[in-house]
Amino acid sequence: MTHRDQPHASDADDHVEVVRSEERLAVTTERHATERVRLERYIVTEQRTVTVDVSREEIRLTREPITGDTRLPAATGDTVREPIVVVLHEEQLVVSKVVVPVERVTLTTHTVTHDVVVDETLRHEVVHVDEVTGPTA
Repeated sequence: MTHRDQPHASDADDHVEVVRSEERLAVTTERHATERVRLERYIVTEQRTVTVDVSREEIRLTREPITGDTRLPAATGDTVREPIVVVLHEEQLVVSKVVVPVERVTLTTHTVTHDVVVDETLRHEVVHVDEVTGPTA
């Protein structure tokens, strides 16, 4: 017992004072890092098969017999004939790759709160007066 905790008698009055103390529970929280999360992108490759229609031109020769009812354009007097040239075309595949944005991924944090029960034993002082019978010293 310290000097402060000792009973104190006042000279002016006939009374004694004692200060009684008790423990009170004070619970607070502290913030600590628990985990580090890293957001990474990586490449996954996959094989794609696509069927594409490709066209080309071909010549088709059609022969028709000339009958008496068939009208033909007037013949020119040229005996020198220039060859007729027909240019044929075909489609060829052109394969290219383009990168397009398809999705935005956002990483956010949110706080989840739950109740935790704190069970602690607290002490407190009790003042007790013993009555002494008999002669006082």
